[in-house]
Amino acid sequence: MAGIKLYDLHETVYSFVLKSLSSGESPAGIIISLHSLTDERVAEQVPQTEKAVMKCRRGCFHCCRVNVPVLAPEADVIAEYLKTILNADELERLRAKLRYIKVNIAGYDDQERIVSNIPCGFLGEEGECIIHPVRPLVCRSVVSADDSACYNAMNMSIYEEYAYIPMNLKHKSIYDTVFLALADALKQSGSDSRSYEISEALLKRLTINI
Repeated sequence: MAGIKLYDLHETVYSFVLKSLSSGESPAGIIISLHSLTDERVAEQVPQTEKAVMKCRRGCFHCCRVNVPVLAPEADVIAEYLKTILNADELERLRAKLRYIKVNIAGYDDQERIVSNIPCGFLGEEGECIIHPVRPLVCRSVVSADDSACYNAMNMSIYEEYAYIPMNLKHKSIYDTVFLALADALKQSGSDSRSYEISEALLKRLTINI
């Protein structure tokens, strides 16, 4: 990937996370800092002309029925955010939705998850992402230059056919590198470095102490 020094980015993030963990930094602080760092790298490496053709927008949720892996600190941050924006009744409705999703996609691979046609539990009534400010790195990594291609890809997968989705690979590579560096640093520190399906991870965190 010409112009992007992914190894250097990995080492920067890896060192930052290890230092932050050793100093007792909270998961929220680490994740928020990583979001800022990654946004800065994208701003530096992805020209405005390339950003201008990205079609992802509020209410576009064609891809929001795929497996989404999250790391433990990401899930912690999302859970705390949800507790600040939802009241008790809204949280209970969300838990019910997440329980339904967990049961109905248990053990599904990526293809099966799409075919299930079960939307992400964090979509609002108008198809907006209610966790958008703290959405996972994996979600942040995907940007499409053709929303109709996303629609076709999701529907063609039902027939086990492949549809090409034009996306910015520089953008995706930066976010993917940060995700891997975070996981590597968590593992090195002895923390939980496994990735979890987002619905299950958040259901667990939103069910504790209720």
